[in-house]
Amino acid sequence: MSLPVRAYTTYFDQRYLARALVMLRSLRHHDPAATIFPLCFDRVSVDMVAALGDSGIVPVEPKILAAVEPRLAGCASRGRWEFYATHKAILPLHVQAQHPAIQAIAHIDADTCFFSSPAPLFAALDQASIGLSPHRFSPAFAPAALYGQFNAGFIYWRRDATGLRCLEEYREDCLAWCFNRTEPDGRYMNQGYLTAWPERYQNVHILRHPGANLAYWNIAGHSLAPGVPPTVDGAPLIFYHFSNIHRDAAGNWRSPYADFGLNQGVAIGQIYAPYLAAVDEAETRLRSLVPWLAAPDAPSGLASMPVISRRCP
Repeated sequence: MSLPVRAYTTYFDQRYLARALVMLRSLRHHDPAATIFPLCFDRVSVDMVAALGDSGIVPVEPKILAAVEPRLAGCASRGRWEFYATHKAILPLHVQAQHPAIQAIAHIDADTCFFSSPAPLFAALDQASIGLSPHRFSPAFAPAALYGQFNAGFIYWRRDATGLRCLEEYREDCLAWCFNRTEPDGRYMNQGYLTAWPERYQNVHILRHPGANLAYWNIAGHSLAPGVPPTVDGAPLIFYHFSNIHRDAAGNWRSPYADFGLNQGVAIGQIYAPYLAAVDEAETRLRSLVPWLAAPDAPSGLASMPVISRRCP
């Protein structure tokens, strides 16, 4: 099977710029033929992505999407991350309209990192119109099911009638409602809508690869082994979703979810440690160029959260 010409979309602002640069570099390394279209929500992000000098990473400014989708102006009063999340379907629709050769597009969150080629994912998707990544919550995270069956950190659409209809209807859903709260009907940000897609659309493929979208909420349900890359149930780790990690005032990385059970050694030593070192390096360089770079929002109670990685002396 020959893979279709494909692209990726993502979005971030300067608060996540260091993490986004690590993700972009990792994705570029492991899928060098693809084109990546990051939506950069401020000038410094646009400039730093452009400074990479990579013709395959094409920054998109929000004013471009505001022009093609005027209804975004009516959503600007939403919270910052709610407003950003409203763009999730608008960006790939715009990219496909501007680039007819792109036959498939995948959204990937900026707080992920690739450890090996995503080719097995696209081989599994084959001729699917839509690809979804299940949360596959471990038992300790079963109550998190109210946030949706599928994780919005990776979504795939093929340029066919079903894929385009899904994107268009997803755009309408997010423009109508995209808020950081759960609703009785299953809505949550731009993520809750995904739960209904296997019934709403035909030709939906649910990814089963254990190395796709590994994260704190499912890692305890798998068996990890050291390696380059580490393996997950015997398969290569493709990408990890580094959600809910925060740097404290002393420079230590903390998370409320830092207990990975039998996988603790591999998770910390071979997944978190190299990633966080890369983020630290990227941020140090960014701050040398942009000393006023905004820091990510810090959650309350950060100082009491477990340390995942201590600041290097």
